[in-house]
Amino acid sequence: MLSILLPVYNFPCLDLVRDLAAQARQMDVPIEIICIDDCSSQYKEDNRPIQNIPACTYIELTENIGRSRIRNLLASKAQYDYVLFIDCDSKISTSGYIQNYIKEVQQYDIVAGGTLYESSPPSDTAYYLHWKYGSVREPKPDHRQDKVFTSNNFIIKKEIIEKYPFNEQIVRYGHEDSFFQMALEKDQLFIHYINNPVIHIGLETTVRFFAKTRESMMNLRDLYVGGAIAETDIPKIRLLKSYLRIKRYRAQTVFSIFYPLIHFLNYKINFSRHPNLLLLDLYKLAYFIRILAFTDENNS
Repeated sequence: MLSILLPVYNFPCLDLVRDLAAQARQMDVPIEIICIDDCSSQYKEDNRPIQNIPACTYIELTENIGRSRIRNLLASKAQYDYVLFIDCDSKISTSGYIQNYIKEVQQYDIVAGGTLYESSPPSDTAYYLHWKYGSVREPKPDHRQDKVFTSNNFIIKKEIIEKYPFNEQIVRYGHEDSFFQMALEKDQLFIHYINNPVIHIGLETTVRFFAKTRESMMNLRDLYVGGAIAETDIPKIRLLKSYLRIKRYRAQTVFSIFYPLIHFLNYKINFSRHPNLLLLDLYKLAYFIRILAFTDENNS
């Protein structure tokens, strides 16, 4: 009935797979676990024992194919009717994790369980921004439907994800989840949220977090400039909505002038133990306007 799918990249996930396998053995339905390593440079030896766990498959790719393609590849290898996606840097928080999902998919085609972070901040300041951002901004486990979807922890009918695969034009990090959600909602397929979280334990350093933030903004720039975002979808992307409001008032120049100051303040404040998420939002918007301006100059 259920295929549990883990995209693996540079993180040790043997304990997670063992916990999932232990729960699967207690169920009275067939369950498989498939892990595909996306050409990691770390932890391969730690993860290879997964292939010795009953009902588990572990595959290593020889080239990195990215977040969208690896999820689609995992779905194509699943043999059961429902597929459950879990990121490799997660920890399940309840002994009834799989059972909770199996109950819900009897009523809903797509169910997400939410993400939690450890209640205490990390001792190392280098990880504090990611911890705070995830704790405040990522979808919590509840029944609200007005959420920004993340693919870390959700179950879906295999036939649906085969019809609505993740967008493989998105190669760099960022926005593959929101485009997946928008594609579903266009055909009136909505994600049902329940209280069945995983705990995200794979914190990024602030340096890496900013790098991935910039990568995400470049992704959004390319999709926007390339016409891949429908006019009706723009209001669903908060940063684009803010950008178009600024453009309407011809205020891009203001952001360009103050970009060095915004950049400096972000690196001064958000590398501390007191990060400011509104300042991070301002940085993302200013950076997006900056790279969009460079694109316009190169195309002129």
